[in-house]
Amino acid sequence: MKNQVGKLISSLDNNFKNGMIISNNIYKFIQKIFLFSLFFGFNAHAQQQLQRIGFVDIEYVLSKIPSYAEAQSKLDSETTTWKKNLDKMYLELSTMKEEFLNEKPLLTEDLIKERELEIKTYENEITKVENTYFGTEGKLFELRKQLVTPYQDLVYNAVQTIAELRKYDMIFEKSSSIVMLYTNNNYDISELVLKYIQKSKKEIEEEEAAIKREIARKAREKRIEEQRKKREEDRLKREEERKKRND
Repeated sequence: MKNQVGKLISSLDNNFKNGMIISNNIYKFIQKIFLFSLFFGFNAHAQQQLQRIGFVDIEYVLSKIPSYAEAQSKLDSETTTWKKNLDKMYLELSTMKEEFLNEKPLLTEDLIKERELEIKTYENEITKVENTYFGTEGKLFELRKQLVTPYQDLVYNAVQTIAELRKYDMIFEKSSSIVMLYTNNNYDISELVLKYIQKSKKEIEEEEAAIKREIARKAREKRIEEQRKKREEDRLKREEERKKRND
């Protein structure tokens, strides 16, 4: 199968290089769709069809949770304030540079160095403030983790539980990097996820208990099957040894 895929991709490369002039991004986009199609095509050919596939629109689910909207609004408000503060600082920096350029011909060498140092120091201060607000572990990161992430985790956990309960093989996120050119709404489980989130704690605990019982049942059946196979192997081995002795 790898050889077949390799030949097809090579053929695709040659066709585009010889017959079309396209941007690298468009080419990668087409190649992604092509590989995605090959994946499902070869799986179908090998009779490895997925039993259950679904997709969920996480943004839609989150938008239906009132408390999430409040959390997102608070996050947006804080972000706007921080951006305004930075805009003000950048404007002041721009004014400093403009004034310096206008006055530079009239300044002594010492004053020029002093003003340049002043501008550089303020640039460093802006960078520090920007990192404080929007750095990898800045205020935005911490506030998002505090206000928004718990709701996102709630949705992801609900999807995981539904997948286990209803035996889904794959569940895609509608706004993810996977290109979904067409979706059949029969496979949309967004409303199902929303209903699950809105259930009571008791209902959720009951469903999770059902999952644990199902996992335990499958493990028990697997052990029984392994024991049966072991007994059968032992029986065949004894029969073979008995035949050897008789011969």
